[in-house]
Amino acid sequence: MKMKYVSGILVLFLLAAGVGGYAQSQNIKLTNQVTGLQEHIITLETQNENLSTETKDLKSEIETLKKEFDDLTEKLDNLEDYLKTQNENLSVDIKDLKSENENLLLEISGLKSQIEVLRERFDNLKDYLPFLNISEMQATVVRVIDGDTIEVDIVGMRYKVRYIGIDTPELDDRRAEYCALAQEATRYNRELVEGKTVRLEKDVSGTDNYGRLLRYVYVDDILVNAELVRQGLAWAKPYPPDIKYQDTLEKAEAEAKQDKIGIWALELDKQAKQ
Repeated sequence: MKMKYVSGILVLFLLAAGVGGYAQSQNIKLTNQVTGLQEHIITLETQNENLSTETKDLKSEIETLKKEFDDLTEKLDNLEDYLKTQNENLSVDIKDLKSENENLLLEISGLKSQIEVLRERFDNLKDYLPFLNISEMQATVVRVIDGDTIEVDIVGMRYKVRYIGIDTPELDDRRAEYCALAQEATRYNRELVEGKTVRLEKDVSGTDNYGRLLRYVYVDDILVNAELVRQGLAWAKPYPPDIKYQDTLEKAEAEAKQDKIGIWALELDKQAKQ
């Protein structure tokens, strides 16, 4: 009886020991699994952090690319507007150039006709050229070039005439006050002679180095050379050997100085300030 009891206890003890070992084994296994899971979680967390950083970087890069795209779009729009404007301007320019070209072609055609007419007139009038060396002759003033130069028509031929013994300020003088006097001299010369029949009187020389006729010019009884000097719009300036009326011109200059008009109002004032 005692043996059965002891045997029963021993069996129970062995069963308990077996169950405990199994439980311990399972516990170790579970512990290892938990540890593995924790390590896996740590790995996933690390990967998640890396992905978050990469996502943030990608968002920043996307924003940068978006800004660059917007800037590029704006530049393209501006370029399109610029090219459109340029194209419109070029179209206008081309239209204007075509119009100018047509006008030039018409002008060239007209000039060719005029050249032919002038050549014919010159051929017809060339025998009259020695006529230009006579002491006095009449001409029609067709254009006033400046204060001391005009263009005249003589028997159908045009010649430039330079007034003898005087010099007026130049229209291209950079000094404003002298440029203004040049304009006034041109205006007054135009008032005296333009469109009128004048008498041309020769001195010694026939022409100057530029091929212009050298003449004293009369309109009615007025010697225009002297009148321009008298009004203070020209200097009396001798050009030997053409000095036939130099005394008359210098007397006119003395009157202008006395009256302090035109050139002399300016020059005498400068002298007084020095």
